Amino acid sequence: MREVKAWHLDDDGRLVCVAPEALWGVALEERQPPKDPVAYHGRQGKLTDWWSATTGTLVVCGSKRRTYVATELDFDPAISRFAGEPVELHWEQGRIRHRWRPDFLALTRDQQRQAVVLAPHRMGPQWRERLAALREVAAQAGWSVCVRVVPHGVRRENLLLVADFRQPAVCDQAHERALLAAFRRPRPLQEGVLASGVPEYLGRDHVHRLIWRRLLDIDWSRPLLPFSPVWAARGQR
Repeated sequence: MREVKAWHLDDDGRLVCVAPEALWGVALEERQPPKDPVAYHGRQGKLTDWWSATTGTLVVCGSKRRTYVATELDFDPAISRFAGEPVELHWEQGRIRHRWRPDFLALTRDQQRQAVVLAPHRMGPQWRERLAALREVAAQAGWSVCVRVVPHGVRRENLLLVADFRQPAVCDQAHERALLAAFRRPRPLQEGVLASGVPEYLGRDHVHRLIWRRLLDIDWSRPLLPFSPVWAARGQR
């Protein structure tokens, strides 16, 4: 078994180095990276943050790929909180020294912690070594390991579109009820907005917000356009 050490910031913002078992119960999903974030896999480029509607905070992302996965984590109703790169793992394998930060640490609604990592383009020896080390750490820290495929294509474009409406906004309850009633059965987005009686300029925005909140649903395999079918999610009809 590898001897892995974990670097992270403690409650007072001090950098500490601990054994994996000392991570049990530590709220890393609330922490910042142990030092300056790095571009994904050492690549140069502009670092990005994602404003999370789930937590109301900025999540560190070191690449566009990470931002896309952060969007999915934010949209996932099973996730209650998550942070980018909050822990850095150090270990030696043979004569090679390794240092790696899992992409995210998340807390689920049922209080389970997940180390979330992005599936690489190619699963080479370096990736397999990192994943094996992470699984050993997770077993001692009480985490699960979740490998997420980066969203792409139409689903990603739809997700980014509705994510533009994730910020808190006041939606009149009467308007919300009218829109949910209008989409009790599947119908084109624009048609449902007009049928709801909600002012058109407000209705379109509110529909996107309701999709983000999972009160309305769409066919995620098709582009979300004014004539795309929209319907009330299960439990809202």
